[in-house]
Amino acid sequence: MHGRAAGFHRGLDAGAAVVILFVLLAARRIPFRGPPRELRGTIVLGLCVVVQTLLIQFAVKRLPVTLAILVFYTYPLLTAAATSLLGDHRLTPGRVITLLLAFGGLTLVLGVEAATIDLVGLAAAFGASIAFTSALILTPRLAPSLAAPLRTFLMLATAASVFAIATVAADAFALPEAPEALAGLAGLVLFYACGFVALFLLLPRLGAVQSALILNLEPVAVAVIAWLTIGETLSLVQCVGAGIVVATVLADRLRTPAS
Repeated sequence: MHGRAAGFHRGLDAGAAVVILFVLLAARRIPFRGPPRELRGTIVLGLCVVVQTLLIQFAVKRLPVTLAILVFYTYPLLTAAATSLLGDHRLTPGRVITLLLAFGGLTLVLGVEAATIDLVGLAAAFGASIAFTSALILTPRLAPSLAAPLRTFLMLATAASVFAIATVAADAFALPEAPEALAGLAGLVLFYACGFVALFLLLPRLGAVQSALILNLEPVAVAVIAWLTIGETLSLVQCVGAGIVVATVLADRLRTPAS
């Protein structure tokens, strides 16, 4: 039941994001129309989000969570390589070093330990990385003329629809009963939705590579919040890793000319 409920919860995330974007679109009076080809492109983007979500959920069942997350976070490296091959930018030695340092720092933060490797789980985590990379690099290509809020709205509406259909088909409605758990789920849905919306609204401004690199801060933020709120301990190695991630993101941002 837990696996099926995960799809329901991701549907709540996407649905909340859709509501936020609908309010934003209405407030800014952005019309809900665009070139048919680009509107169809947002469906592809939404399916990328669905595939990424399903694969990472599958991966964490087969691998230690930290290992699955680490493999998934190869997407900044994949994004940099793919956009360079597509001619968006030149992949400089400095950018490569920055990406590798950020990945190394993330390895320390997550505290990944040696474990028996499940190849299916590893493939699922890497597949999730490829799917998210695809969403990042295809966003400005499949729907370039759509306003970012509308493009993101249609993309997440597609994802929410798929999760809703899957939830109804599997009869997987599963809201927690305990008030604390329900409040936690509500907070997760709200923050996930706001973060995902912000990512794809800022993507055209920052670019795919820098957006992906900045997202390395997500596990660092989670570790710090867990330390502050629920008493999780952070080792010296994890703190060093967090410092490396933050420093590399800041250095890359300072080195990149403002668009």
